[in-house]
Amino acid sequence: MWGVLVVLSSACGSPGPSTASATRTGSPLATAVPTPNPVTFVPTSTTNTLNLLAPAGGPPATFVAQVNSITCTGPIGPSDSVAFVQLHSGSRVIRDYADPAHPRTVCQFPADAPIAQLIDAHHVLVGGQNFLYAVVQIPEMKTSWFQLPNIGDQFPGLIAVSPLLDAIAYLTTDVAGNTDKVHLVTSSGDAVVASLTNPHGGRCGSAEDSKQGDYAHSGGHLYVLDQPVPTLNSLLVLEGGQAKLAVLPQGQWALGTQPAMAVWSPTSDTLYYRKAGNVWKWTAAGGARVFLQGVAWYYPSISADGTHLAYAVIRPDGLHNVYLVDLAHSGSPQLIGKGARTTPVFLNSTQLWYRAEGNPICGPGGDQPLVYELGDGSEAASIVDFVGSVWPSTSANF
Repeated sequence: MWGVLVVLSSACGSPGPSTASATRTGSPLATAVPTPNPVTFVPTSTTNTLNLLAPAGGPPATFVAQVNSITCTGPIGPSDSVAFVQLHSGSRVIRDYADPAHPRTVCQFPADAPIAQLIDAHHVLVGGQNFLYAVVQIPEMKTSWFQLPNIGDQFPGLIAVSPLLDAIAYLTTDVAGNTDKVHLVTSSGDAVVASLTNPHGGRCGSAEDSKQGDYAHSGGHLYVLDQPVPTLNSLLVLEGGQAKLAVLPQGQWALGTQPAMAVWSPTSDTLYYRKAGNVWKWTAAGGARVFLQGVAWYYPSISADGTHLAYAVIRPDGLHNVYLVDLAHSGSPQLIGKGARTTPVFLNSTQLWYRAEGNPICGPGGDQPLVYELGDGSEAASIVDFVGSVWPSTSANF
C-alpha cells in the first residue's frame, strides 16, 4: 500500500520480554508533562526548520531526479480540496476538487516516485530512502530537503511536518530503555519531548494501525499515536513541547480498549479518537469526553468543511458498514451505502470515497471503489482506485 507516510516505531523483529519495566505509565487520562531532553544531533542551521535536518552533502541524485519528474499544471487555490490518489489507469496524481463535479488532475507522479502525503493544498511531502524527505511546493515545484538522524540504529520514523513548516515531529526507538522517544525539531533545535512505553523488540504492523500522528490544520497542536503493540498504545496531544493530553497504558491495555484511530477536525483543534469501545472528543478548553457511546470505529474521516464525519465499523460477518454523522447539527450516526462498505475518506465537503465489500471480500460486488454524494445519498463508480492523502479533509488513515 502506498501513499501514507506511516513508519513503524521500530524494525520488524521478535518481541522482547513483556516483563520489562515501563518508563512512563499512569492512568488512561494522565496529564503529566514530560521534560524535554536534548539529543546529540547538532543542527546544521538555526535559521530554517527544514535546514535543521538538511542531509549532509545534499540529497542523492536518484531521489532528486524522482522528485524533479513530478509534473504540475494549472493553478491550485489555497483552500481547494485536493487528494493524492491512484487512478484506474495506474497513474498516481494529485486531484483538485474545487469543482466536485469536474475534478482535475493538477500533478502527476512517476511510477517509481516515493510515497507522498499532502501537508496542505500547496505542499506535498515525499519520502525516500535512508530517512530522507522532500517538501515540495506545488505547482511551482520548489523543493526543500531534510533527513532524520539515525543515531545508533534508533530507527527514526517521521510523524508529521507542521502545516506552518516550522516544526518536524519524529519518533525513535530506545531498545535498551524500553521506550519510544518523541522528537520535536523547531528553530530551537532537536529535543526529546516525551518517552513512551515500548518493552518489545519490534513488529511488522497490525490491522489496528492508523497514522502515527498529525498536526491540526492550525499548526497549534500535534497528536502522537505510538503503536508498538495494541496493548501498549499511547496517545499524546502536544502544544509545542508540552503534553495537553496523555492517554497511556496502565501496565497494559486490555485488547480493544487501547487508544486508536485518531483524527483532527479540519476546522478546529478538536481531536476524535477511539478508546475502550467509545469515541472520545478532546479540545484544549473542554478536555476529553465521550462523544459516541459504544462505537468502536475504523477509518474515521471528516469533510473539508468540518460538517460531516464518516467511519466504518465491523459487522458480525467480518465485513464493514459505513456511518455518517452530521456534526453541524449534532446528528446521530446514520448507516449509508447499499451494502458492506469500508475505508471511507472524504475527497471534499460533499463527496465520500469508499470501497464496496463482498462476501467473501473478493466475491461478486466486492472491492469496488465508489463515491457517495452527501447531497442525494447516491453512489457511483469511481475512477479512483486508492486514496493516499487528502486536504483539507482529514482522516485517521489517509
